[in-house]
This record gives sequence, structure tokens and C-alpha cells, in this order.
Amino acid sequence: MHSAEDLISVIIPTCNRWEVLRQVLCSLDEQESEGWPFEVIVADDGSADDTPALLARSSFSYPFDYLRQDRRGPAAARNAALRKAAGRIILFLNDDCLAAPDLLARHRRMHRRFGPSTVLGRIAWSPGIELQPEVRALIDRYYFPYEQISDHENVSFAFFITGNLSLPRSWLLKAGGFDEDFHEASCEDIELGYRLYKSGLPMRYDPEALAYHLHQLDFDDLFERQKKFAYWLAVFLKKHPQAKAYYAGLPTENEHFNVPKSECLQLLLKYAAYRGFKEALRARAKEPSS
Repeated sequence: MHSAEDLISVIIPTCNRWEVLRQVLCSLDEQESEGWPFEVIVADDGSADDTPALLARSSFSYPFDYLRQDRRGPAAARNAALRKAAGRIILFLNDDCLAAPDLLARHRRMHRRFGPSTVLGRIAWSPGIELQPEVRALIDRYYFPYEQISDHENVSFAFFITGNLSLPRSWLLKAGGFDEDFHEASCEDIELGYRLYKSGLPMRYDPEALAYHLHQLDFDDLFERQKKFAYWLAVFLKKHPQAKAYYAGLPTENEHFNVPKSECLQLLLKYAAYRGFKEALRARAKEPSS
């Protein structure tokens, strides 16, 4: 028999990704017995596709709940789900990350072994996703930089990646959840991780607690994500200026971007022209035929 103390609440924010979300929910149906009991709460952040109707008709072997809100961002969506969660442990999972069969079991073991802490799992690429080697290398450096973790027992708040991460619900509630000023999917997790770090909750990393990223990305996607990350990083550092010590080389407000080699400047301008031309083609394709 399981006690209520054993329950893990899996929280998944989503928006307009029904096809991938369905695969994620099915992967949770395949969890090993040690991963049980758990519940899943999907927080729909204003989807305009078939997500609401299809989720309303869905059923799984695990307890499942669904809530919907107007578009306010993943921070607000996770907070709404957190208020409904009953588990002692909360596992945040992205709506494009398939759970390995032992994912919940590994998170559970880490919490039993170490007590109150954040457990960071690893996000690997789904075998079905083909990426250019250069793009994969950039993603592994900037977005899933797990190889940069030198001490698995003492992980920096900068790795608080909520695509596959668990922690005690009581600590989340005490911290006040996510800051809903972050209304895009960028830095809202790092900001919460920093507050939890300051409050004394340690973070540990289990590279074998796997979720598989089911998302195609190219350099255009990375460019937009990096620009968005930098924007919200500036917001984060405005709220927590003492955290600037963890980020080297930040620009000042009046600083100009300087590239020392002309070849790099030419590449940047070539990429700007490429982006502009593609945007025009997409815009013209949406116009009615004359």
C-alpha cells in the first residue's frame, strides 16, 4: 500500500502542442512500478488548437487533471497546477519531453536518499529527431548544458531547468511559486531556482533520470531563443542584482556590440539578410492571391 506521502504530482504546462503532449502523457502510462503512485496535472496556457477538447476526453491509468487559463505564460500555468497538486513531491515536465520508463522511479529514489532537495534530471534528444551537428552542439552548450555540471551533489541555480526537475511541494509553496512577471518561457525557472538556492534548498543532478526532447530546432529557433533568454535574464538581474556575479560579460545599457573580425561581421549581416528575405516570403505566402 502507498501512503499519501509517496505521491508525486507531475505538472506539465502546455500551449498548442496536442500531438506531442499526447505522446508525453502516454509515456507516463509506461512508468515502472517503483515510480507509482503519481498524478498528472496539465495546465493549458490558452491553447487555440484541439488541446482542450481532446484533453477533456482523455483518460489514463494514473489520476489525471486538467486546467485551462487565458494566455499568461508557463510560470502562471505551473502555479495554477501547483495549487491543485496533492503530492509531497512536484515533478515539472515539459510538454515536449517524453518520460523514460524509470523517470519517476529515479526521482523518487533521489528524494528518499537525500531528503529535501531539488533533483535535476537530464533532457536528451529523442532518437527520432535529427539535428545538424553544429546546432546540436550549440543547444548542448546554451540550453541543455549538463556537461558543465562539475559537482552532481551541489548544482548551481543556473541549471534549474524545469523541463525535468522535481522538488518538495512545501518548499515551492514557501517560496511563493514562480514569479508571474515572467510571462514567457525564459528565465522564470532560473529566477525561482535562485530564490530556492538563497533559502538553502540544495540541488542534485541524476544524469540517468531521463526525458527525451521531442522538438525539432534549427539555427533560426536558437537565435530567437537566445535573444529572448537575454531579454528575460536582464529582467531577472534587475530583480536580483546580486546574481550578476554568476554571469560574466554582460553588456551595459549604452555599450555597442563589437566583433573584432570583419568575417564575423559579414556573416552577421548575411544572416540578417537571410532572415529578412525568409520573413518576407512567409508574409507574402499568407496574402490572398490576386
